[in-house]
Amino acid sequence: MVKLMDRPGRDSTTRELLIAATSQIMVEEGYAAATSRRVAALAGVKPALVHYYFPTMDELYLAVFRIGATIYLDRQQQALASDRPLHALWETITAPKDTRLLLEFMGLANHRKEIRAEIAAWSQRWREQQITALNFIVREHDVDTDDFPPAALAVIIAAIGRTLILEQGLGATGGHDEAVALVHRFLDRFEMPPPKTRASRTAESG
Repeated sequence: MVKLMDRPGRDSTTRELLIAATSQIMVEEGYAAATSRRVAALAGVKPALVHYYFPTMDELYLAVFRIGATIYLDRQQQALASDRPLHALWETITAPKDTRLLLEFMGLANHRKEIRAEIAAWSQRWREQQITALNFIVREHDVDTDDFPPAALAVIIAAIGRTLILEQGLGATGGHDEAVALVHRFLDRFEMPPPKTRASRTAESG
């Protein structure tokens, strides 16, 4: 992996370098390793600059989380607007780096009330976006919403995906292949073959 300090300084501000370094350390080594000295070393700056831009480590952690949360919200929106939204949502939720970083923040939140509140607020935004899109998706595929409530589907898909990533990080993978296959079979019931795009439907009706 290319180290952050190898990147030309003109490509990123110091603040951005510190945020990127913190994110990388949290993913690769855990949040406990993301000390001001470790972050500064990876970013290639003096330790004093960490506290110049972020007076407390909590402020740095929050900056990392907010940037990642915004990127994830955009990525999830793109997934839910794709031709195979259920499959795309599953792939987004199970992206290893994103999930590992979120799990690190959840661990950090056990000791930081402000971070816990921030995660809760963003989780609600992610979930609302999922439910809004899934409401449309299940109706478009004639799925009985009493049997498959969109809110429940959102929770179940996220829970399974994050559990798999968590257990993989621990080295426990028993039943994972079967679980992934089961999820794919379920999703394939509604998205195989891929639904036609609006453009295709418009062209056929014209």
